[in-house]
Amino acid sequence: MDPNGMIQIEQALDVIYGAKSSNEQRREAQAFLESIKSNDQSPYWGYQLALRVNSGDNNIVRHFGLSLLQHSINKRWYLFDLSKALAIRQWIVELSLQMTPLDPHYLKEKLAFLWVAVAKRSWGSYLTKRLLIEGDDNNNNNNNNNSSTNTNSNNNSSTNTNSNSTINTSTNTNNASNGTLTNGSSSSNDSSSIHPAGNNSKQNTTNSNSIQDDDTSNGKDSVKQDILDGWGSMDADLWKLWNENIVCREVSLIIVRTLFEDIYLLDDPIASKRTAILNQLCIQIVTSDEVLNSIYESISPQLRSSKASLIGWFITWSRFLIEVLQNNDIDSHTCQTFVPKILGTFKTCLHWVQPKIIRDENILLTLFQILKVPDVKLKTLAIDCLHILFTRTYHSDEDFEFFIGSIFSSDGVLQLRQFYQSLEIDADDIDELVYALLKKTVEMIVSLSEYLNISSKCRVSWERSDVDNYLQLVLATTQHPSLIISGLSLQMWVTVLRFDELSSKSPIVNILMDLLETTANRTINYTYNDENILKKFLDIDFDSTPDASSFLSNYKKFNEDIVRITVCKEPEKGLNWLENRLQVFFSSDLGNVCINQYKLDEKSDALNYGTAQFNIIENCIRGISRWRIWYTGDDFDVINDRLNKLVENLGERLLAMNFALPLLIRKKVQTLVQFAPLLKDVSPLMFQVLENILTTATFDLPEDIPDEEKEIIRDLRTCCGTELNRLAYIMPESLKKIFTELENVIANILLSKKVSNHENVAFKSFLLVITSRSSIEDKDKLFAKIVDPELSAWSSPALEKGLLDLHWFMERIGIVEIAKYFQKRGITAETDLLRAEMDDEGRDLKNKLKDHWSSIFPIRATRIFIQYSIEKLSHDSPEYLNLLRLWKPRVQPIIPHILQLLTQIQAYHNPENWKTLPSEVQSFIKYSCMERFWQQGVLIQSKETFIEENVKAALTLRDFADSVGHLIRYTREYAFLTIGSLSQLEDTLYEMPNIATMIWKAVAGDQVGITLHSWKHMINSCLRSVVRNCPVKYVDVFMSELLPRVFIDLDNLLVSRWKKVYEDGLQLHGNEDDETLSEEMMEEHMLRQLTATTVRLLMDIASQLNAKSISDTQFACKRLIIERKEVMATFLQICCHIIMFKDTKCSFNTILIIRNILPDIMLKDDEVDKYLCDNLIKATLHVLMDDYFVETHSEAAIALTTLYCALRSKSDYPARVMMQTLPNITTHSMSNFESLLVASKSLKHQRSALLELVRIAKEYEEEAAGSGVGGLVGQDEDIAKRKEQLEAAQAQRKKKAQGVDLMNDPFTESGALNNLFGDD
Repeated sequence: MDPNGMIQIEQALDVIYGAKSSNEQRREAQAFLESIKSNDQSPYWGYQLALRVNSGDNNIVRHFGLSLLQHSINKRWYLFDLSKALAIRQWIVELSLQMTPLDPHYLKEKLAFLWVAVAKRSWGSYLTKRLLIEGDDNNNNNNNNNSSTNTNSNNNSSTNTNSNSTINTSTNTNNASNGTLTNGSSSSNDSSSIHPAGNNSKQNTTNSNSIQDDDTSNGKDSVKQDILDGWGSMDADLWKLWNENIVCREVSLIIVRTLFEDIYLLDDPIASKRTAILNQLCIQIVTSDEVLNSIYESISPQLRSSKASLIGWFITWSRFLIEVLQNNDIDSHTCQTFVPKILGTFKTCLHWVQPKIIRDENILLTLFQILKVPDVKLKTLAIDCLHILFTRTYHSDEDFEFFIGSIFSSDGVLQLRQFYQSLEIDADDIDELVYALLKKTVEMIVSLSEYLNISSKCRVSWERSDVDNYLQLVLATTQHPSLIISGLSLQMWVTVLRFDELSSKSPIVNILMDLLETTANRTINYTYNDENILKKFLDIDFDSTPDASSFLSNYKKFNEDIVRITVCKEPEKGLNWLENRLQVFFSSDLGNVCINQYKLDEKSDALNYGTAQFNIIENCIRGISRWRIWYTGDDFDVINDRLNKLVENLGERLLAMNFALPLLIRKKVQTLVQFAPLLKDVSPLMFQVLENILTTATFDLPEDIPDEEKEIIRDLRTCCGTELNRLAYIMPESLKKIFTELENVIANILLSKKVSNHENVAFKSFLLVITSRSSIEDKDKLFAKIVDPELSAWSSPALEKGLLDLHWFMERIGIVEIAKYFQKRGITAETDLLRAEMDDEGRDLKNKLKDHWSSIFPIRATRIFIQYSIEKLSHDSPEYLNLLRLWKPRVQPIIPHILQLLTQIQAYHNPENWKTLPSEVQSFIKYSCMERFWQQGVLIQSKETFIEENVKAALTLRDFADSVGHLIRYTREYAFLTIGSLSQLEDTLYEMPNIATMIWKAVAGDQVGITLHSWKHMINSCLRSVVRNCPVKYVDVFMSELLPRVFIDLDNLLVSRWKKVYEDGLQLHGNEDDETLSEEMMEEHMLRQLTATTVRLLMDIASQLNAKSISDTQFACKRLIIERKEVMATFLQICCHIIMFKDTKCSFNTILIIRNILPDIMLKDDEVDKYLCDNLIKATLHVLMDDYFVETHSEAAIALTTLYCALRSKSDYPARVMMQTLPNITTHSMSNFESLLVASKSLKHQRSALLELVRIAKEYEEEAAGSGVGGLVGQDEDIAKRKEQLEAAQAQRKKKAQGVDLMNDPFTESGALNNLFGDD
């Protein structure tokens, strides 16, 4: 290279990295480097720049030189002829051999990337050629010339052997060991077994020169040329590196680790195209000839020629690792250099290397020895390797016993326990490296439980294994103060307990009561006490409150499951344990506070632990209920009688306890009702419980207590109403016997005016549920007596007039009276209502309106009567069919009124409809339309601050606006829910003419002013129910009328709102802490929730690929989309847009929906095919080109590959769309892509070809944007990017293994209004 050019490049790099350079100077320097990169001579220049002899110690210049080589390999390899390709390859080998101790790590990593980039493209290409030539002969003879290894990215696959090979192998089995190396020296011990390229030693029986494949010299020349072209000497080159000096030995390890990562761990598109060949080659070079000969009957000479050593790499690494550990201090440079690199390489191959060679080298012992060294990073790597060994598949009993059987021995379990106990963590000063190691260790320990499953092929012998101590070790991890560590074993316990064959074994039985105590202690709320050691760990583990809340919710559910199942397995022991536990707790100081204190802070320990005791009682009772179903022994009746006595005693004790705190009284009521399924037919206790609930439902509500306390008492009374209905649902036949008395009691309560109109409904629905579900006489008469007075309110003249138009609606809700009062007070549009105090006249008006509002619309009673009466009834049951007969003629006439009510509420929110009103009234209505609610992740205030502000606002005129706003939203919510309940009455709703249009017009006809939260609530509580419950016979009429409107309006809404978010700048990633969200972020946060809800709706309609279950309605809706183009067009449009929205979960799930429908719409209609090209191809490419969607790339690539291959068979239009969409892609790249598609034999390989095309397009895009130095990656960015890819791949594998629901939205509403009686 011209010395002047070298100087210019150095100067340009100095400018770019110089702190004093101006932006203009940097741009000019970068433009110059770009021109260097695009020159045909750039590979040679790169080589020259990378040479130490040219660039000296200027590592920036050398790195740039390597980057030029990298660019030429990644972008232009297909343009190089054989001579150029060989030259580049030789340069890389030469540069690798020139590494010195002074060279920084990133240069070694860069060289490894280059080496692997060439290897992925060419290594073993001669095998492909020979196999193609010999393939026909093999097929004709029904023979296989070679064996292949089947591996997968889950790190759990093993070598599949084939004994039908027909070509004999050499039997020379020289062994090698490795001497201690010094810098610049060669191996001094038995180097005869190692044969670098060009060595003519006769001992090298696998040298490529020995191949006798063809009889003619032309044949020999052809084979030699093929091997040269396919880097047949790569293994020999690696050995040359290994033996050159200690630095080159390090480089060789980096190269092999990088190669194995690309082939086995990463979804590398280039490696994936040549998986079969690369797999075979890796197995060859890693495995000793002795092991290969014991497995395979014969190996093809072409494959054998790829190997340059008889013992293979694995033995070499293993023995060198032992040598380094034995001869060096753990803190020495040699140890710190080689031990991590060898272990890192082991991590990439232990899952596929032949178990025999791992066993022979006793890697297990070496790894356990590393666990004893005082180096956390090395111990972490050793645990990673052990985890792989303990979770990979073993096909022979000998291997399984060696690796798995040994760890379940007493000595093996003891070693695990000792290591676990050595990892001590100080909660006040957490060492994050040790903590991460502890997590990995526990994960590994728990993973061994898979081998306890006696129905599995891969299982240990319970008799010969130390299962007792293993389970004690797992229990110790469950008891760890870190909830994350504790939580790792909970799924295992649930699984073990649910299998009778396992839970009945003595080691499990012996540990049950300790497990019960442990998990019961973990059912408290951990978010309150910051000084709790468990809370300290929690704060380290989670950065955001939503993530922590989601984890804690699941953690609590698992612990409660274990309590429930344990009591089911040991019911008498469990109830006696519970009796003792309650005695101890409520006799303690904390228990006394629970019983006697009228007022406790929500975050107090007393309330927290007191509530937990009730939760434990409930789960124990559920466990007894489960026992009744599960147990089939001959002594069932005897044991059941004993259990009933114990349960009754427990209930009597609980009923006799008098709590002062309303919150605990409420919890007591809820818990007592859980006794009903067990005692309803055997004990009078439930009638005492009923009496207690009726008494509590009229809990005294003094006027002189603070509003906050009044709200707590109202909640208690409301809860009693819900529990009354639950009792009626559980024991209608028992309550039927005292129905007349109940009628009288409730009539007296209602006449006494002790309860509000709001609470009246619960008492009436209680009677309704009894009449509906029991065999009581005069059912129709009783039904009419309860229901008709409430429903008749819909036809009252005042209500009908109030629903006619917005003016009358506003008058109906009291706006006129409030306006007159405001005018009298001199309130104007500019008045701050929060500063205008409420006077006596205002308070009187407010109380008057409150009474009016409580009965203004009969929507709540309508909804509760319908839902409570039919809840969880089979639609084939006589009770349901009778209710359907009674409800249908009553509700069909009022459906238009309900829809008209919704129409007026939606119109109320549109400022255009206020223009004729006085300005002060407009201001008031504007305030009332502001949503005032608290929801985690939606409001940036804490719940306490929100409540405090509301209490203050209640003393001002702002309370009028807040109260009216609450009335409007509350009424709208119940109207949505009522439509959802009506949809459960078979064809009652759906047979009405034009009902789909009427519903959508009511809920979305006037969209101005409707918030994102309201949209989300409407979809969740109304629209999804209407879709899911639609009878199949009405799908064609109802859905074809509804769906296009829904898709169009939701699509317009989402597109416009996301456009605004993009314009303002994307600020969220989807998992932020609500306390960190600014007001500007809140809209985006709500938009993400709405988008997720919309995707749920789409799943209700069309379902996803491989959905576990598909309803008849979903099947009919899918058929409708396929057959009706007007439905399909709107469906595809909203799907394509959601796929491109920057929300990974939504994009991922929508692609699964699209994949489910694609096979039924492709190649059926030219117009549809063109639409798919113009929209879906572009949408999936948009996702693939954006690293934001990295978790979605796999599904997007499969969808696009499937679509492209199908449509491309019909025309070249898909190719033209791809060319137009991908930036700067060349026709040659496109042609190469299509050639690979044709040659690929599986969807996986076709997807790899697509991903390679996308990678090329991304690099062109990055270059155009001028990223990095001269468009090239910076010094450490390669390594950082690599680390990110490996972490992402590992996370993806974990998600697949755990079956994570990517649509798990903690904000999706599934509360009491949607599921009135819970999931019991």
